[in-house]
Amino acid sequence: MQAVRIGIFCALAWCGAIASAPAQQAPSAPQAPEAQGKEDVRAEADGDRASRLTLKLKDRDLRDVVQSIKKKANVNIIMDAGIEAAVTIDLQDVHWRQALNLVAEQAGCIVSEASGGVLKVEKPPRVYFAFENTDIQKVIDTIAKISGANIVVAPEVKGTITVRLKNIPWRDALEASVKTLGFVVVQEDRDILRVVPASNIEQDLMTKTIQLRFVRPQSVYVPFINSEYIENKRAKTQLQKGELNFTLLDTLKKMVTPDVGSLEYVAETNVLMVKDTKPVVESIERAVAMIDIEPAQIQLNVQFVTTSNEDVLDIGISPGGTGWQASLGLGQIPTRLPFDLGAGGWDDKLIANDTGTGPFANDIDNGPANLTIPNVVFGALNLQQVTATLRLLKKDARSEIVQAPQITAMDHQTATIFVGEAVRYAQARVEQGQAGGLLLALEEGDESPVNVGFQLLATPHLVPGSDKVIMEVIPQRTALTGTGSSAIAPAGFDIFTVGGGTDAGAGQIALPRVSSSTLATTVLLRSGQTAVLGGLKTKSESETVTKLPLLGDIPVLGYLFKGKVKQDTTTTLLVFITPNVIRTAEDMEQTMQRALEERVRDHRSNLAQQREAIFGKS
Repeated sequence: MQAVRIGIFCALAWCGAIASAPAQQAPSAPQAPEAQGKEDVRAEADGDRASRLTLKLKDRDLRDVVQSIKKKANVNIIMDAGIEAAVTIDLQDVHWRQALNLVAEQAGCIVSEASGGVLKVEKPPRVYFAFENTDIQKVIDTIAKISGANIVVAPEVKGTITVRLKNIPWRDALEASVKTLGFVVVQEDRDILRVVPASNIEQDLMTKTIQLRFVRPQSVYVPFINSEYIENKRAKTQLQKGELNFTLLDTLKKMVTPDVGSLEYVAETNVLMVKDTKPVVESIERAVAMIDIEPAQIQLNVQFVTTSNEDVLDIGISPGGTGWQASLGLGQIPTRLPFDLGAGGWDDKLIANDTGTGPFANDIDNGPANLTIPNVVFGALNLQQVTATLRLLKKDARSEIVQAPQITAMDHQTATIFVGEAVRYAQARVEQGQAGGLLLALEEGDESPVNVGFQLLATPHLVPGSDKVIMEVIPQRTALTGTGSSAIAPAGFDIFTVGGGTDAGAGQIALPRVSSSTLATTVLLRSGQTAVLGGLKTKSESETVTKLPLLGDIPVLGYLFKGKVKQDTTTTLLVFITPNVIRTAEDMEQTMQRALEERVRDHRSNLAQQREAIFGKS
């Protein structure tokens, strides 16, 4: 029985070991081809037509690699059916089109461009032949039989050629052979190829309309910013009537065959009308397809932070003021003179004299007992205005002003935002009246109104194939700093006296005092990276001593008769900027979501501060 129990326990242990072994030693499952492709094909900026790729491939299926490149570069790529090949390649920071060509070449394929900018990966037949002094038409016929292509040869195509080709795609062999004798290959619809003399295609012109989607002429409205530290050169560019500032149109016109073709732009529908030979029209279509792509947008978050820290130390004894005070006040004490008459003291002489007469007493010869004193008050000692104050005060004042404009601009397009108000003001003008006198007249100032607030001018440039942004940024902050506080001179204004001579010929006028902070720079940042564009730190120190004359100069005891005020003020100005690249609708949605979350956090923070102010921290 004991042996049976031991056998059962051994069997259970053996089953448990078998059950646990696969979990510990089973190899990891192979990744899906698409997941492997994502790991092996990396791009710094996904979805960008200018993406640069890093490929580390080993025995990867060509279709999976092409699919990964298609997603990374956001392009249309198709493959011929039946292409099965594996590629092994290691590339670092290569343009996606070059990477696609190298990958296809390693698999024995080529990349051709179809209409509409669609790329096609195909594996055409390759030719192996050698001809010596052979008629060109026979060479063309041989290539047509090998490739199975539909080729039409013009009667003017004549001549002999010597060629030796090995493992070359048939289309390249055809192009090289006919071009040697000065002929060209024209591709027609349904993949029909015509071999004709070059002079014939100039007579066979075609007209085609090319619809532009995203590229447009520059607007006549130019964003600008007024500052004596910058110069707006674009605003000085004057266009003639009917002239367009369209650099793409000027470039494409240079591609048209001189004296043969033509290129016109229809502004109402944003369409190009091209009339030229088929090869030229196709080259213009390819150029437009590469340029007329959806541009990225860049959201700029700018924070203009101004902080001020004021430390005031007020210590000593001085009349008035605030802070800790210790004071002593006395009342009024009435006094009658004389104090003690008849004792022969000095006070007797104040009321009587040697002759027995005086202004305030009589009958002095009969003795002090018969002296008559008027019942009046001659004076008073008033101590009510005497106050001794001991003041000890330490005050810290901190303030922070944050201006945070946000603006979204398209790539290579200038944008501006202004948040503030326009303040108008008057200026004085002196005129001579009809009677010969001077008249003081008021009129609106030459530089009125003054724009007070914050303005940001920015031109972002997205670095192709990356998330880096080169930005020309000009933030400007303007504020009124005058000390006025009356109806004549409101806050931010100062009062000035104009005119001269008598008071009747003088007048007062309020003018704004404006402080401005402007920064103009060009920076390079990654998407989501924050940088400090500039900072200005200003520190001022002042010390004021108030004391009583003479008493305040006594050593040690002089501190009881003087006060000292020491003030330190530190002002800091910082400008932060953060660009966020927006390429797709998903990026826009994420940006909006982040903005909403930030607003919710600010709202909750304000509610918490209000609740704490009312109910306390608990």
